[in-house]
Amino acid sequence: MQQFPLVRWVALFWGVAVFFPIGLNYTALVLLATATALRGDWRERLARLRRSPNWWPAWFFLGWTALVLALGPHYPETASNAFHALRIVLTLALVLALARDEALWAMRGFVLGLTASLMLVALDQLIGLPHSKLWESTVSYGGNKSLANALLMALAAVSGLLLMPVLSTRQRGVMTLLTLGSVAVLLWVLYSRTAWLIVVACLVVGLVHQLRARRQHQWLALVGAAALALAAGMFVPAVKDRLELGAHEVVNAYEGQAVGMTSSWGIRFRMYSETLDMMRERPLMGWGIGGWNTEWKRRVDGPLAGANMPHNDFLWMGAQTGVPGAIALFLMVAAGLPAAWQRHDKRGRMAVVALLAMLLATATNSALRDAAIGLTLWFIVLVYQRLSTEAEPVWPDVLPNVRL
Repeated sequence: MQQFPLVRWVALFWGVAVFFPIGLNYTALVLLATATALRGDWRERLARLRRSPNWWPAWFFLGWTALVLALGPHYPETASNAFHALRIVLTLALVLALARDEALWAMRGFVLGLTASLMLVALDQLIGLPHSKLWESTVSYGGNKSLANALLMALAAVSGLLLMPVLSTRQRGVMTLLTLGSVAVLLWVLYSRTAWLIVVACLVVGLVHQLRARRQHQWLALVGAAALALAAGMFVPAVKDRLELGAHEVVNAYEGQAVGMTSSWGIRFRMYSETLDMMRERPLMGWGIGGWNTEWKRRVDGPLAGANMPHNDFLWMGAQTGVPGAIALFLMVAAGLPAAWQRHDKRGRMAVVALLAMLLATATNSALRDAAIGLTLWFIVLVYQRLSTEAEPVWPDVLPNVRL
């Protein structure tokens, strides 16, 4: 008797939920863990997980974190930080253990969530939507959840451009609308600098991967991407103003001027400097799980003391668990890159750009530590990686072959 595909439907739900409040994503995490346990095919899933390149880096990350937790000092934030470290690995394990159809339905959910989000933005711009936490982070920019939505749309836009050649004519029409809609939102609503960094960097790397055998075409692609970045930085007011503001903030922070909580790049400059000092002072075991917050407050005063994360998860782990912890986190995130790069097809290309987007987000924000990003972008990136391991073409099956 055929079992009800519960995992598939939960994966679909999580794919849709990534654009919506974090509570729905935590619900999806619990539901996926429960559905996987009830499904009963643990051996098959475990075998799939063990074949992934993330298997040993994840154990290294967990083992080193547990060692520091056992031997190091404890702080008020120790339990919370330990929970987030476990949540990061649990998400990885659940997604990379998905079957092909389950991962495919998760990606279909992502497309549905993207479509709904673009429609919400359009309605808000046309008629103005009433205030609601359900779509607040989609129709306006502010906070890490809206940043997560911007990063997801950046990845969707790059994916849409790179996938065009393998789609049918009707599917290209759908993908064109989704791609143009995502770019429009990034230009006028969710104008995140990190999102635009991902668009430009991932598009360049994706094109280099696609044109690796054609050097002249690679140079043309690089010039075109550089022109796109320059045009956005010079002529799009939202992007131009934020870039100028960021450069001004870094200069002020470097010159020793006071940095406020509204100074995005300025506070990052101060955070990175102080966190690197923490790593240099205790390079092996760090300050202990949860120690960054306490040590940060000891080193700064005023409004800056209210920050609770360094906006770079590699530095976060380095400060709390030493250089080995930072290396463990990097290896766990980037483990799928070599195999994806070696694949000369769309599946490998999509995994490359997704993992690069995750690395950029993790290096410039708390993209794993903060669940607003670490339960949304991390989930979708892992779905990309999971689909890249399939032997048969999978991306044309994501979009329905509908008539426009």
